[in-house]
Amino acid sequence: MSPRPAGRHTPCTLADARARFHDAEAFLDTAHLATDPYVIATLAIHAAIAAADAICCVALREHSTDGNHAAAVELLGRVDTTLAGALSRSLNRKTQAAYESPDIAAKDAAVCVCQATILTATARARILET
Repeated sequence: MSPRPAGRHTPCTLADARARFHDAEAFLDTAHLATDPYVIATLAIHAAIAAADAICCVALREHSTDGNHAAAVELLGRVDTTLAGALSRSLNRKTQAAYESPDIAAKDAAVCVCQATILTATARARILET
């Protein structure tokens, strides 16, 4: 078993996983309706975080509650390093989307949507397997 990652974690259930998955889908669906790159990226980032929480709830029965999102990436890495990379790529745009909105390009928003889509699809598949 790999060592426990740094950061705060909260126990969670399959019901919690389903709830976070629902959040991820709602954020992602709304991102697809938006036209502003800032809004698209922000919603997609929230979708990615919620999907990562759902995946961790299913696989580890805990999710990150740390304010430092690197802890969420590290925890998701215990489940799947490729998925952790997708979350990391999405979170790399978080500061830009949250604080530098005029600078976020449509292509950067599209990257966030792509990463969120990967994570949300994985969360769906893992929840359906339970």
